[in-house]
Amino acid sequence: MNKNILSGLAIAALTVSSVTAYAKNNKELYNPNVAPLTIVNTISDVHGSVAGFIDATGQLNGDMYNPANTHIIYPISGDVYATVTDDDTGETQGAYEQRGSIDATVMFSTSFFGLLSNAWGDLPATLDWTMTNDMTDQTNPWTGAAFSEFVMVLDGTTFTFEEGLTGRAFTHLGPVENPMETGKMALRMAGCAGLRANGEGKYAGKVGTLCLNGTFNFEPNFNGHGVSNCSIAIHDPLI
Repeated sequence: MNKNILSGLAIAALTVSSVTAYAKNNKELYNPNVAPLTIVNTISDVHGSVAGFIDATGQLNGDMYNPANTHIIYPISGDVYATVTDDDTGETQGAYEQRGSIDATVMFSTSFFGLLSNAWGDLPATLDWTMTNDMTDQTNPWTGAAFSEFVMVLDGTTFTFEEGLTGRAFTHLGPVENPMETGKMALRMAGCAGLRANGEGKYAGKVGTLCLNGTFNFEPNFNGHGVSNCSIAIHDPLI
């Protein structure tokens, strides 16, 4: 095979490679969302622990053996990261940049303690939970620390609840990881809430919704580590 033929084949191969790369990098972007809607995808990485209990009369106490307890008070805090996804599949790959922080006071039903038995099949199919803003005038009965309302800071904007979070834990899906191997109870959880932004930062003045979808790992002492894949859809209010 002479040099001219070899040169021609090399040029052809290079051309095909260049065209393929050009086609991949110039896909037509499809976005059916209405123009005023801003979608922000984040990963929240938080830690939390038990900080008291609410009994049937609505009173806060620090006695975990109180038979009248109905809910567990569980403050969480952590960091918020920008989500990186695969261009082709949309699967989450992780994150590079921290974009903010989150603080909240979670309220679990005492049924969540049933996770410690590893008899997940005996628990209700789902367990309700929420993030409450009703504890800010009270303090942790053991440490005296104040309870925080929901606050998410993202690119200089502070988001608070416009409508409280409604959440469920999906015990009937079983643990995400084998508790006999990890020593933790990895529970699938999800929830949604209405948000309102303050007047500062990138998303100043916007309103919308936050929906989280993730896993919370409870240790035997019920300290926990949660990772939530959050989608925030916001817009400028017209009313």
